[in-house]
Amino acid sequence: MADPISTERLTLRPLRADDAEALFALFANWQVIRRLSTPPWPYTLADAHSFIGSRLNRDLTDTSFAILLGDALVGAIDVRMNAPAQLQRGPGPNLGYWLGQPYWGRGYMTEAARGFVARIFAARLGDIIYSGAFADNAASLRVQEKLGFARDGETTLYSKPRGGDFPHVNTKLTRSAFEARGK
Repeated sequence: MADPISTERLTLRPLRADDAEALFALFANWQVIRRLSTPPWPYTLADAHSFIGSRLNRDLTDTSFAILLGDALVGAIDVRMNAPAQLQRGPGPNLGYWLGQPYWGRGYMTEAARGFVARIFAARLGDIIYSGAFADNAASLRVQEKLGFARDGETTLYSKPRGGDFPHVNTKLTRSAFEARGK
């Protein structure tokens, strides 16, 4: 199992089975989930248990980490080497994340993603990390921009929670661009 990651204010560690209720409490929020492509809506506690169960005992190449502020779960971040076909733009890891609405606007996601991206590059999983966000998710695109992600085209992507195709901005981050920002 992957080691925890510590940042100035946060700890990132692999999700555990006992995170399901805390994850559900934050994630079953339309303002959070509508910005994502794959979760069901409405989101249930059973969905949280199923998601965490599918992510247990994985290595850094395909895992989800809890983002903790003190002992409180505030969000999650993951990397997938085998992203859904509509997201995969080249060989390399694909970054995804979400943060509970009470924690928005405090820089937590940028801090968490910076630590996680540093771990991905340190693990030599590739020299490019792919990500993106729906075009109407300016906050997520801003997080990526702060880390050095560059826009890499636009497409449409199906959003299961919203039940349709929506404009999606693809992004990518090179190792050299990330290192130039001082990690």
